[in-house]
Amino acid sequence: MSEVHTNNKTRADSALMNLLGRFKNDFWSFPLYILGRPFKGFDEMKYEGRGSLGFAIVIFFLSALMNIVEFVYCGFLVNYNNPYQINSLFLALVTIFPVLLFMVANWSVTTLLEGKGRMKDIFMVMMYAMFPFLLLRLISLVLTNVLTLDEMMISSTLTGIGSVLFFVYTFIGLVVVHEYGLGAGVGSILLTLIAMMIIVFILMLFFTLVADLVDFVTVFGRELMLKYF
Repeated sequence: MSEVHTNNKTRADSALMNLLGRFKNDFWSFPLYILGRPFKGFDEMKYEGRGSLGFAIVIFFLSALMNIVEFVYCGFLVNYNNPYQINSLFLALVTIFPVLLFMVANWSVTTLLEGKGRMKDIFMVMMYAMFPFLLLRLISLVLTNVLTLDEMMISSTLTGIGSVLFFVYTFIGLVVVHEYGLGAGVGSILLTLIAMMIIVFILMLFFTLVADLVDFVTVFGRELMLKYF
């Protein structure tokens, strides 16, 4: 009986260690590995199955949450927002909508251009590229609460560096997962931006038509009520 209990405990400890090891690799080691070797890292993500979709989803929602946190907790020297007028949904959509829009547009364009990346690959590339940007935004947020006004440039510089890293790593990742050269990669990004504008135009047209239809039905119903009731 004691031996069975010992074996069960050993298996449980082993499973826990494997889980912790996988968590460390997916949420820390591999993201840092990509920062140092982006071409090799994204190549291993696509062809060797490294990386975690769970990590990408966590970064996605943390990035949306960071917009809300920055709105409220940014240092008072540079924060001119009224916390009583916060719109959490809008602040979250500032991150969520552009990411989804770019992902759909890039997948649509690269499918026509014989790109090899799936929509999942595009999403994971963007979120792993977002990782350093998110870390630098968090450091910048903390610094805004401790730096003087003259030193605040340090905080904005970190945010700027994070933005540049995000775009650079996203471009490298997309080139790797779609198996493009430099020229084809640049071309696909330009076409993606055009596709994004077309999608936004179609969405605006759609919502305008829906709003007009709702207004028409409302007015028609009101007139009907006044005439017959």
